[in-house]
Amino acid sequence: MLLNIRNQGGSYINRHLKWFVILLLFFTLTISCPLSIFAEQKTYKIAGESLLPPFSYENDQGKLSGLNIELMNKVAKENGVHFTYIPMEMPDAERALKNGEIDAIAGITYSTDKDREFDFSIPYFTMSNSLVLPATNQNKVKGIADIRDLHVVLENNSPVLSTLLNMRNTDLTLTTNQYSGLLTLIQDRADVFIGNKWTTSFFLKKWNQEQNYVIRDEVIEPADYTIAVKEGNHQLLSMINKSLTDLKAKGEVNILIDAWLRPQNEDVIAKLKQFIYFLVFFISIGVLIVFIIYIWNQRLKKAVNAQTSKLRLLNEDLKRQRQSNADSNAFKEQILNNIDTGIITFGLDRTISSCNKRALEILEITNPIDFNLEDSPIFTKLFENNPFKQLSQQGDGATYHILETNDEGERKVIYYSMHKMFDSMKNEIGYLLSINDETEKKKLEQKLITQEKLHALGQLVAGVAHEIRNPLTSIKTFIDLLPSKYDRPQFREVLMEHLPVEVNRLNMIVTDLIEYARPRPPNIQSCSANELTSLLAFLQVTMNKNNIEFEQNIESDLTFFIDPQQIRQVLLNLLLNAVQAVEKSSEKKIKIIMEKENGEMGRILIIDTGKGMSQEEINHIFEPFYTSKEKGVGLGLTLSYNLIKENKGDIYVSSIPAQGTKFTVVLPLFIEKKVEATQD
Repeated sequence: MLLNIRNQGGSYINRHLKWFVILLLFFTLTISCPLSIFAEQKTYKIAGESLLPPFSYENDQGKLSGLNIELMNKVAKENGVHFTYIPMEMPDAERALKNGEIDAIAGITYSTDKDREFDFSIPYFTMSNSLVLPATNQNKVKGIADIRDLHVVLENNSPVLSTLLNMRNTDLTLTTNQYSGLLTLIQDRADVFIGNKWTTSFFLKKWNQEQNYVIRDEVIEPADYTIAVKEGNHQLLSMINKSLTDLKAKGEVNILIDAWLRPQNEDVIAKLKQFIYFLVFFISIGVLIVFIIYIWNQRLKKAVNAQTSKLRLLNEDLKRQRQSNADSNAFKEQILNNIDTGIITFGLDRTISSCNKRALEILEITNPIDFNLEDSPIFTKLFENNPFKQLSQQGDGATYHILETNDEGERKVIYYSMHKMFDSMKNEIGYLLSINDETEKKKLEQKLITQEKLHALGQLVAGVAHEIRNPLTSIKTFIDLLPSKYDRPQFREVLMEHLPVEVNRLNMIVTDLIEYARPRPPNIQSCSANELTSLLAFLQVTMNKNNIEFEQNIESDLTFFIDPQQIRQVLLNLLLNAVQAVEKSSEKKIKIIMEKENGEMGRILIIDTGKGMSQEEINHIFEPFYTSKEKGVGLGLTLSYNLIKENKGDIYVSSIPAQGTKFTVVLPLFIEKKVEATQD
């Protein structure tokens, strides 16, 4: 019985223990499982713009899609919540968020004004505006500063609005969204649209207007692009910020931006570009071939038309050919009789076949109807040298001239040329004599030469008077003071010091003037370059004293055919001028080069780093008594120029102010054959 009681008690305990274990297991599972199993997911109402692709827009199924929506879906997935998306325009969305009708706005531009009404998440993109304008006006508008006086359309809540309101003379139209603003521009109701370039590109591509409008890629008023929640909704804001931070750290935000805003496949684009390049190349080749064929066809067409026209004209104009020839002859006769050149034509037998009016005037034939050219003394004079014979020896184009004096004793100058004439088959058919009366031209040239000589003489006299007046004034002053101050030893010392200087200056002016007016004939002989440089030893002391760097570059086998004394004087003048030119220069350097220019001429270059000369000074440096020096006479370069010319040479000068001057003297070289011919 006791055993039976124990068995009954054990069965009771086991039965109650089983229920206890079941209750304990149920309680444990209840504690360990998340409450979300038993509770519904939290749903938030999210507003998004329906016309802001690729950020937020309604797709073909009528649902919101885009970068903002896909980003919000990732936030919802991260936090196990559900977002319901409601398409709204931005002003309506802001009003609904303020009234608590929605929980957040996906994609809104941050501003300090809106920060007082809403709480903003951390930014995930930087939104900026660009200028959009018709391609026809792209040269007129380069930036925002150029939109003054233009009709501008933009979204009402754009960050750039405050900037435009501060610009005077700007006509603004505000729209509720970028779609309406861009449509206003497309419909030619505005000059410029301001909006983000991604949305603009989307709609222009959709409307096939990409070629007609230009997007200026200028960043205007950049601002943070964020998610807005109702002010005080810290729980939702914290959840969004945490998810955005995690997504940025994982790089998923950048992946989304690249997927929606940047090219998806660089390889495909590269291949597409390569295909386009090849396509353009082959199209260009094709166009070129078509163009060549077209040009060739047009030329053939023109040639055929020309030949056809010629045949038609020949058939139609046979009856009018005589009149046409008469008109042509009359036209030619009018031309020949109204030109300033006398024309006389001859046949192969040298008989005169035609003569124009101007030829009769030059030959002084008064009767144009009944005349005989052989009666003209000028015509007879023209043929004294038998130009027909000279023409056969020299070929076509041989030109002659004659100086004739008529019965009144006036000088007459005539230029004439004889040419062979050929027909269309290049067969010789006669001769053409052209005559030009150059008498008046020569008189005018002589008059100009006389005027130039008088002008030069006037300059010379003025220069002599100016140069002599200065020492004469000093001498006269000493003579006036001589009676009253001669007893003073100091005065006599000053007199003996300055009077000889002024007298020597007068003597130097007169000597240079005589050398200029009546230079002695040169004694031409061979002279080596080394002989010419013997005078450089006299200048070396002066150059060393003034710390002037002097460089010589002289060809050893160079021999000139000149008057050594005269050319030494020229080199001395040029080197002394160079020394004076570099006195105040920071870099004091003079260089002399003697080298061959060609087989017959050699050249001497004197280069300095002095103050240089202006073009106005270069134009006058060889004129008598022209000088830029305080104590100069102005005859040194004039005499040098004359001496070089007498030695059958030439001189050139080039100079740059504040950099230096280069004189180039070109002189004949010594050639033995030339000397033998001169002696013969």
